[in-house]
Amino acid sequence: MRRLSNKLVPLAAAIAALAIAACGDDDGESSASPANDRATFEKEHPGSALYGSPPLEFEADPGGELAFTTDEVRAKEGNVTIEFTNPQSTPHNVTVEAVGNGKEETRTISNDFAAVTVTLNKEQDFIFYCSVPGHREAGMEGKVVVE
Repeated sequence: MRRLSNKLVPLAAAIAALAIAACGDDDGESSASPANDRATFEKEHPGSALYGSPPLEFEADPGGELAFTTDEVRAKEGNVTIEFTNPQSTPHNVTVEAVGNGKEETRTISNDFAAVTVTLNKEQDFIFYCSVPGHREAGMEGKVVVE
């Protein structure tokens, strides 16, 4: 019986080490960074770039201001994926609106990445903004120029 337990001790130690490594931090948070890049999004949402147009990339101000890093974007007419990165803990989203004629928006996120596909056409004027209450009024808005 003693021989058997001596052989099982290293095996049990190895299994315990693997289990601990797989669990992550004990505070409930993962040590991995959030899924906030295009490669991760495309892996999790296969077929999202089917339309061939380059995505419109938006980012909330990394310094924590209630602002996007741009106030004007240019896009080709047709279906376009909106990719939004928010490096802040303050929640934000990107809402793209055909003025007076409907809108699409990303999820509201903090320290994360989100995307949505919109259809743009030259016959309408498009704007973008953060729809979290007070954020658009503080300056989180801009214009989409459709070419």
